[in-house]
Parts: sequence; structure tokens; C-alpha cells
Amino acid sequence: MDFLFGSSDKGNSQATQEQAAPASSRREWTLGEFSKVKLDAAEPGAANQHPANVPQDVLTQSLGSITISVKGQNEPLFHPEELKDVVWALSSAFKHASPGHDVLLLSTSKRGAGIFSTAYGVTARLFVQDGRLQVIVHDTRLDFVDAYRGSRILPDFKFGSRASAGTAQLTSSAGAARRPDWLSFPLSQQAGNPVAAPAGAAATPAAPPAPGVAPAPANAAPAPVPAATPAVPAAAPAPAPAASRDGRFYEEQEQRLRTLKRLRDQNLISEEEYQQKRREILQTL
Repeated sequence: MDFLFGSSDKGNSQATQEQAAPASSRREWTLGEFSKVKLDAAEPGAANQHPANVPQDVLTQSLGSITISVKGQNEPLFHPEELKDVVWALSSAFKHASPGHDVLLLSTSKRGAGIFSTAYGVTARLFVQDGRLQVIVHDTRLDFVDAYRGSRILPDFKFGSRASAGTAQLTSSAGAARRPDWLSFPLSQQAGNPVAAPAGAAATPAAPPAPGVAPAPANAAPAPVPAATPAVPAAAPAPAPAASRDGRFYEEQEQRLRTLKRLRDQNLISEEEYQQKRREILQTL
């Protein structure tokens, strides 16, 4: 997989590359045949706040909110199943990164279109700056897999740049657009800060005691609670679907998974085909 990112260091100075030397030796996370996360020397002038703790749920929320237009239809940049494979690697990469690193992503997926459909690539550059997750996307649907299998020649992958805008057009309900191809996400708000209570939900402050009445001592016994009105019995739950009641359904899915694993072990299908079909089966459970 080294050849997938082999040209990304071109143009960086030797000093920048030395600054990018990681505290940890790990620099790459391989997710599939054409999917990978890599730490790369940051672009000149970068002011990255690395290493950074970017939790997987924050990455899922941020990246999962990005949408693009494909043939006139609005669709997510990443498929939900694709994100599960991507966010753990990105989260780990940010923890291993130094200020002199950018995080590069190539994610190639069929995005739920079926096992025999075409896989398209997404390329992006990610970094943390100004306390925010920065995402620059270069390719939203790069069609290269079939051409590579015929010619064994890969494209010169581009991952987006701070210096010049690409052609990607991104929208997001969770992030702010710095450019059409560059989104910025507020990590502090997405990392689990307390959420304000809805209006009217806050506890009502206790009324002050009436004049001349001493407050009750701290260890006083609580006042008796009136008997609760008998609750109306809840309606019986709706019957479960027939498939969930029938144990044979789950036995069939188990057999399908075992058969699929045997095909992969015998190299009759690729790892990507195996993972895609496995997800389809699991989604039926």
C-alpha cells in the first residue's frame, strides 16, 4: 500500500519532514485494498495542534454530516458502514501525529450500491487547528479501481490543500464552510460538553420559608408521600416480526456468514467483497 501515498511528500522541505518525525513509529493504518490513513509531512505554514484527542464519535458525527451532489441527488460523502472502518484509524492517527503532520485519507467503497457495483474513492486532508477539526476534500467520487485492474497504473492521488481550492462542493449541518471544499467542525461542542436543559426543564428553586417559621432541620424525616394513583396498564407490545420469532431465520444468516468466510479464506472473493457482503447480511438481523 505504500505506493498509494508515495508522491504526497513532494515539494516539502527537509526541515518540514524532520519536524514530522512521529513520537511513535506508527504512521499508516490500512483499511482495505484501496483504503488507507497515513501521517504525512504537513503543508508549509501549517499550525497544527497535534497530537490531538479526536474521539471516534466526534469523527462519526462530523464526517457523517458531510453531503455532496451526485448526478443531481444529495447523498452523504461517506456511507455509515464505511465510516465505521475509517473513524478508528483517523482517531488513532491524530493521537500519533506531531505538529508537523497532516492526516491523509483515501477511502474506497461501493457505499451500499451492491457487491458487483463500482467502488469510488474519497481523498481528504485532515488536521486540528484553532481547536477545530479541519477537513479538506479533493475527490468525492474518484473512479480509478477498474482502470487500475486493467493497467496496473494508479492515479496521482491528491488530498486537498490549504493553499488552493479544489473542485469538491461540500455541505454540512454540523460544520462551517471555509471554502466549498473545506469544512471546519467545533470539537469542543461535539466532544460531550454538557447540553443546556430545555426551557422549563430546570428545577424550580425552593420557596423561602414563611416569616417566623424556622426551616426544617437537615435530618428531619421526609413528609409522607400521598399514595400514587394506580397506573393504567400499558398496552401490550406489538408482536415481534415473524422473522425475529423464527430461530431458523438466524440459523440461515449464520450459515450465510460461514459460507462467506469460507469463500474469503479460499481467496475466491476479495477482502472488500467479503466485508461488503458481510455488512449486507448483518443489516438483515
